[in-house]
Amino acid sequence: MENAMNINAKLTPVEAEALLVALREQYRLSLNEHWYADQFRFVADGLRHGAILAHVPAMAAQKSLMAALTHSLKAVK
Repeated sequence: MENAMNINAKLTPVEAEALLVALREQYRLSLNEHWYADQFRFVADGLRHGAILAHVPAMAAQKSLMAALTHSLKAVK
């Protein structure tokens, strides 16, 4: 990934879990909203999620952040 940014944050496990829960809910709502939007309606189901992420950078960032939080929480436990 060219020009990728690396962001570090210190969170307690409770804060990280709370942020992860909030991000998952926000991601779920955004995905549902875009899934049925005219722009993506005729994209095949198997390709639709990737197409949405390619056109909605905030959701792509959320997905990366959720993965990083999940990995970090597993490492702490």
